[in-house]
Amino acid sequence: MDLPPPVVPGWIQVAALALSLLVLAGQAGQLARVLKGSGRTRLRVLLAAALALAALRWFNTAPLQGVMLHLTGASLATLVLGPRPALAVMAFASLSGTLMGAAWHGWGMDFLVTGALPVAVTAAASRAARRWLPHNIFVYIMGNGFFASMLATAASVLAKFAVAAWLGSRSAAAYLAATPLLMFAEAFLTGTLIAVIVVYRPQWCATFDDKIYLWPERPM
Repeated sequence: MDLPPPVVPGWIQVAALALSLLVLAGQAGQLARVLKGSGRTRLRVLLAAALALAALRWFNTAPLQGVMLHLTGASLATLVLGPRPALAVMAFASLSGTLMGAAWHGWGMDFLVTGALPVAVTAAASRAARRWLPHNIFVYIMGNGFFASMLATAASVLAKFAVAAWLGSRSAAAYLAATPLLMFAEAFLTGTLIAVIVVYRPQWCATFDDKIYLWPERPM
């Protein structure tokens, strides 16, 4: 049975749109410097990632009215491209979702919850792992590819649950039930692809440094 889509107050959607634009504008200068210093290979990887994550929006639960569930690829984009380019890619993915009618309450809210939030969680978890965990390739793949992506997905889906519960929508139960399923699905996707990338194309991964994770310096 279809669930009635919850109605989000207009002022919240406007605030979400404004905040999304501020997030992107705040990163625009540093993003431009990152792209300017990138080689052709990195730019091709960024373009391929943008198209691939936009294509993920075809696989969603849009037919179930009021519930938008899909893999985001935000953690994968963060690890491969870095947080700032990942924000731009996720903004493009949310735009494609909006054009396909598969965005969560419009572009602004969709970008904040399925883009900016999981990117921020992944970046924070990655920094924590780099600081507190041993530096080796196994820890990088498990800590970043699997564990960080699980945290990021949980934050994203639970944010949708919180909004749906606040609006009094029955879709809140669907988001809560789907959280562990999407956590493991996103972790499997991200962890598997990160493992393949760092083994065969480590130069594609902006957050992977072979001097740190393959040949760490030992204290004298």
